[in-house]
Amino acid sequence: MPSKFTTQQVIRAWFLFSLLLFGIAAGLNMRMMEHGVEDNGLWAYAIIATFFVWSLSGIKFLSPSYYLYRPPLPILCYSLFLFWSFISTLSYANAPTPAQLLTNILWILLPLLVLIVSYNTVRNIGPSKWEVYVFCLIGLIVVFQYTLIFRELNIFLEHSHLASSYFSLYLLPLIFLSKSKYIRIFFVILTAIVLISSVKRGGVLALALAMMAYVFCWAFVAKKLRLSTIVMGLSCIIVFSSIVYVMGTSDEVNNVFDRFENMEEDQGSNRLLVWGITLKMIDNSDAINYITGHGYNAVLADSPIMLSAHNDILEITYDYGVIGIVLYLISILAIIFYLIKLMWHKSEYAPPLAMMLAAYLSLSLMSHVMIYFFGNIVMLTFGYIIGRYEYENMITESGQYNAKD
Repeated sequence: MPSKFTTQQVIRAWFLFSLLLFGIAAGLNMRMMEHGVEDNGLWAYAIIATFFVWSLSGIKFLSPSYYLYRPPLPILCYSLFLFWSFISTLSYANAPTPAQLLTNILWILLPLLVLIVSYNTVRNIGPSKWEVYVFCLIGLIVVFQYTLIFRELNIFLEHSHLASSYFSLYLLPLIFLSKSKYIRIFFVILTAIVLISSVKRGGVLALALAMMAYVFCWAFVAKKLRLSTIVMGLSCIIVFSSIVYVMGTSDEVNNVFDRFENMEEDQGSNRLLVWGITLKMIDNSDAINYITGHGYNAVLADSPIMLSAHNDILEITYDYGVIGIVLYLISILAIIFYLIKLMWHKSEYAPPLAMMLAAYLSLSLMSHVMIYFFGNIVMLTFGYIIGRYEYENMITESGQYNAKD
């Protein structure tokens, strides 16, 4: 007679299924980003399905062995910010159709679900090696989708600047939880190729900052900070930078480093103009909207040039008001202090978290994270890493052991 599945096995299997569906939704969202919102059939259904599957994780609370743990400060702060963004959007309901409003609401609530569910699941049952394999599979899915999009949009060698390349970057910290250095090296090279081929200056810069943050944080949390460790870390950065430069300059027509040189001329793809207009929109808001915001993606809807703010600070200030931006900034400070805590305790989870923070904060200032699907990956990383750390810290203190698989 085959043994019955345990509650822990069912919870783990459901979480792995949720992660896989999350990856499929990410791949479909990449296509929507590059082909326009009119091609919204599959990606919209994928968002609804993903929201439904992650919502069903609440059934786990019916299990007597499953607990709703008190969230650490970063989880609590981001949860409050995301919940406020939902309240602000629901209050103003400025979507053109009820269907679009529903999509906006699910879009906003999904990262909140992902954050809480990923944290509580790992906090309850601990990590599994299979989760890292799923992260790698999702990484391959987004690279494959990017390759298809790249071939479609560059069939006549008219190079498009593909923001969908950022998906590969944001998944790196989760993939770097792998114990295999070969897997980590493979995905770093793959991500570098993706970002350079996309000719996105912000992506290349964010990758460089993320790798530097990882290497220096890894050197700091090493049990013995030796000179050889520092030298090896610096050598890795030099070698990696050389590879990036060679790949970036190999294409004379689409040279990403030429775009860095032209930044003063194009003012960061006219970002200074966009930022100035968004600041004026914030300044012209009435008192109530200034405090409570205008709802999700309101900058794009209200801007005279029909562009989003290209800066999360400005976007959140206009969309969700003073309340939203205060909650957002407090959330960032909370996750930074949590990283310092991990570094102080020499945790192995500090380097991947530092990598995500570097990529997330740099692109948040130059572009967007929170209004795109990228925000879900950031919340997944925060929830998963913090959940793993809290679980293993609990196991260490209690002297207990639970099977990881």
